[in-house]
Amino acid sequence: MPGVRIHARLWRGKATLHCPADMWRWLCRAVSGLSALPMLFALSAIAVPAVATTDARSEAKSEARSDRPAPMSFPGRPVRVVVPFPAGGVPDAMARLLAERLTARMGALFEIDNRPSAAGTTAGDVVAKASSDGHTLLLHQSTMLIQSGVEPLPYDVVRDFTPIVRVAVMPLFLVVDARLPVRTPQQWLAAARSNPGAYSMGSAQPGTPGHLYAQYVVRGIPNGVPLVTAKGENALVQEMLAGRIGACFCNLAAVEPHVRNGTLRLLAVTGATRSPLAPSVPTLQESGMDGYGAAPWLGLLAPAKTPRAIVAKLTAALGDVLREDEVRERLREVGLMPLHDSPDAFATAIRSESIQWQVILRQAGGPVEP
Repeated sequence: MPGVRIHARLWRGKATLHCPADMWRWLCRAVSGLSALPMLFALSAIAVPAVATTDARSEAKSEARSDRPAPMSFPGRPVRVVVPFPAGGVPDAMARLLAERLTARMGALFEIDNRPSAAGTTAGDVVAKASSDGHTLLLHQSTMLIQSGVEPLPYDVVRDFTPIVRVAVMPLFLVVDARLPVRTPQQWLAAARSNPGAYSMGSAQPGTPGHLYAQYVVRGIPNGVPLVTAKGENALVQEMLAGRIGACFCNLAAVEPHVRNGTLRLLAVTGATRSPLAPSVPTLQESGMDGYGAAPWLGLLAPAKTPRAIVAKLTAALGDVLREDEVRERLREVGLMPLHDSPDAFATAIRSESIQWQVILRQAGGPVEP
């Protein structure tokens, strides 16, 4: 019988069992009685543990594969950092400084792409529509939270971006001409209400935090305080020194020399806490004026759905950069305070400050010129 021959060859080790299921069926038909039990036990001892061991090894390999993190090759090519500022300004200089340091730390070129048109909307649109692989980033400032209340945007700041980290904050100071007889924000407001025409308020650029705060602080004053727009912060300071503008919300770096020589005076600072740049100057909230808690910032964002591993890698690299003494000193020189918060903290700030700026826009008297 064929079955007997197969059995004999198996017993002598001259055949292999290719189909265990068929073999078990043959054995059940071919053997009976107690004399067959030793053979059954022998075969089960050989076949079953072998199958179990193979299955166990397969499961172990499968579990090892599932637990192993996916390979991270980012950055795999040059990274484009889109900035909505013209070359040569403070934000552009900071972007280039960070790009230079990230290039050195991450082993790939970080290159700056200036897109200053449409008040930053062009730059935001480029990044919002880019691939979510981390190789296109946006270095923007908090004006992006204001724009949605000024004009229709092709993107949604909360929905279409992945926050990475805020790299710096720029506290704005309420600055007055030192010839004015006021030393607190409340004294300035009282004087402006009594003689609005003599207490003009200036700003450097429409649609910026400084411009909105200038509109907000004089809201509701009968007959209105004159609002004057200068062509840039340096021009604004010169107008104040000439006596044509009485007050403004300004970056400390632009006015610090004139504060030291006594021609301009700091009354208060925006933000939730006092600034380390001028710790003796109280916040507007300390001075009894609410609604000035949002301080302008500079931050790095990526397109929506950028993987967490890439965000974490960029956040860690930027943390190392912002701890460099030279970088911190250069930020302070232009009135910026280094800030390295988490992506979640940055996302929370975007949501809360978006609401704050829209409230200020409405209460300040409507949209500003983009």
